[in-house]
Amino acid sequence: MNHPLFATLPLSEQHYLSDLQSRYHFTFQQQRQLVENCADLAMWKLGPLERWIDEGACDHLSDKQRTNALLANHQNRMQTERAKPTSYQDFFPLQRLPDKYKSLFVSSSTLMGRCPCPVEGEKTRCCNLKTLDVVQQCAYGCSYCSIQSFYNSHEIKVVQNLKQRLGELVLDEDCWHIGTGQSSDSLLWGNDYGTLEALAILARRYPSLIIELKTKSHRSDYLQLEIPSNIISTWSLNAVTIIEKEEHLTSTLKQRLEAAKRARDKGRIIGFHLHPMVYFEGWQEEYGALIEQVVASFRPEELMMFSLGTLTFTKAVLRSLRTGLLETRVTDMDLTLSAGKYSYPLEIKQQMFSFAYNQFPDSWKQGSPFFYLCMEDPSLWEPTFGFSHANDKTFELAMKASYQHCLTQHAIHANV
Repeated sequence: MNHPLFATLPLSEQHYLSDLQSRYHFTFQQQRQLVENCADLAMWKLGPLERWIDEGACDHLSDKQRTNALLANHQNRMQTERAKPTSYQDFFPLQRLPDKYKSLFVSSSTLMGRCPCPVEGEKTRCCNLKTLDVVQQCAYGCSYCSIQSFYNSHEIKVVQNLKQRLGELVLDEDCWHIGTGQSSDSLLWGNDYGTLEALAILARRYPSLIIELKTKSHRSDYLQLEIPSNIISTWSLNAVTIIEKEEHLTSTLKQRLEAAKRARDKGRIIGFHLHPMVYFEGWQEEYGALIEQVVASFRPEELMMFSLGTLTFTKAVLRSLRTGLLETRVTDMDLTLSAGKYSYPLEIKQQMFSFAYNQFPDSWKQGSPFFYLCMEDPSLWEPTFGFSHANDKTFELAMKASYQHCLTQHAIHANV
């Protein structure tokens, strides 16, 4: 087997694949399919590969016909598994343990970036989010996360002289919304490295700017700092099953919601992201219960946004997951190529997003929070929300108007 992933497989699987190759003489493309499927089954804890190969079904054929029939039967079985909701009832992964992190203060010529939506055309509906990477790397172990693929897993890199850099930073005219959670969890480190105090300087210089701190933590000590109201705390939420089995080391759903309440009670504007939604057995019950908790615990005007999104993987992230043979079932799905990334088919996404939005009462759909789909195909908006945006610019303007209105209303109530 010539595929580079082959050497990372367990020896028992390497021996089995080598034996198959000697008898069936697979092409390189067929070898690739088998090796990748073998890695996926190992990650899902549904192996060995031999359980998914039925040699008896093609014994009556000869040579190339026999080989092709064997592969077709195997691929059909794999596709049947991928197409159904993922089962977690028999999946008990080992929790990923935290690495011993070394903190480094590094110089960085570029602070600002942009969201990972495709630049070319409008394959996804993009809000023109700018990113500010003040910290690189995360200590959480979410199995689907791309951060682990980009950075040294043992190094936390913090931009040095950050207060000075942000004090001198001149933003472009179209920069009105900045996210800080693209390369690390925004609140996991709190103000340990002085990052929040530095961000507060930028927020005061640009009072109309929205700086979003996106997190899966329940850390609340930052609430003792003097932070401008245009710095918004938002939480990524998920079903209890997904948090327990795929979002390793993160705070529980209860802890995240309690942290959001503490921020709300301190007079902070908050937001939520139901992202990534996972198509698994029991997803309706668990996501329905989650939204019920949100509606019962918060008033709609207390939230700036509520976004929906789902799993997406680049080729590089899939390669990294398979090479590491991480115990996960997030890739047990129909990997459909869309906008340069692999995700669920559109019909599955539409089913999940529509279900989630329909759980909110009408009183939540009159103004705040601003509902949107994150990095998703434009065709999904109308069947999900009953409305859509003609292009990226109209989407951005609608989001900006809603966010600014939320800021203004918050300032009015704070002064009453």
